[in-house]
Amino acid sequence: MRSVHLVASGLVLSLLCAAVACSDSSSGTTSPEDAGSTTDAPVGPKDSAADTAIEDAGADVEETPTIATEVEPNDGKVATQIGSMALPGTMNGTIDPANDSDIFAIKLAPGDFWDWTATPTSADLAPHVIVFDTAGGLNPNVVSFAGAGQPAKLQHFVLRTGTFVVGMRDARNVGADGGKGGPTYGYALTAKRGVAQPVSVTFPSTKTGKLASVGSVDLYTFTGTGGKGWDIVINAERKAPASTLDSRLSLFDLTAKKAIITNDNAAGTTDSQIGSPDAAPSTYMVSVENEGKDGSDLSYEIQFTLR
Repeated sequence: MRSVHLVASGLVLSLLCAAVACSDSSSGTTSPEDAGSTTDAPVGPKDSAADTAIEDAGADVEETPTIATEVEPNDGKVATQIGSMALPGTMNGTIDPANDSDIFAIKLAPGDFWDWTATPTSADLAPHVIVFDTAGGLNPNVVSFAGAGQPAKLQHFVLRTGTFVVGMRDARNVGADGGKGGPTYGYALTAKRGVAQPVSVTFPSTKTGKLASVGSVDLYTFTGTGGKGWDIVINAERKAPASTLDSRLSLFDLTAKKAIITNDNAAGTTDSQIGSPDAAPSTYMVSVENEGKDGSDLSYEIQFTLR
């Protein structure tokens, strides 16, 4: 899958990923030592229980939503043409003229869990929403889309510090000059802080799952492995029968608020795999996401094994 990194200075930000769903393949390693982003040992666990750390990753924080209306130009063709969106909140806008893109700077922090909904105001717009890091190389893009007149829902578990923007388009304009847009192509883009509800797992074990939609994320959590080496493996393309899920697998240290590794393709497959020769005592979050365009069958099997 084609990967595009966009920098806020000197590049045209409206050149969003040409693929409907795109990924950061720079994190395609399968062990933390190779990933380069986190080679130091995570800090030790807090005195609080593990579920307290999980709540910290997506806590229901008292925040007043902001309602705003876009101000053009905000298509990101130059760095000064980027809007700003306060979170949590709703941005009302219009994909107008045809082939328009609306881009808004947002502030996210590692461990945040956000629920996005792009709701069309008429049956004309087929919404496409993408959240990406303009610095590139650190955070994978997250994408969702829907048919004309239908809401697009996106879940985002934030892995690393970055310079984030959220982009709105008509899905039929992605990767091509679709010619869609106009004064009736309105939308309400809403971001709400979500509450992470991961499935608790122990090693060894195998779970089956199914993403709710192309923009959904499934979460799992575990606390250490007794110092033993471990592997986490997704089987979607490789399971029988195969599903259409093109998976991305990430590991996040909830105690240290630090991403460990992300992998989108293990050798010879679109399935994902991560692993390590050991695991420091800490509480971890595992996220399973979709990078593909086909949402007809997003089922998978996830294996947690000890070495």
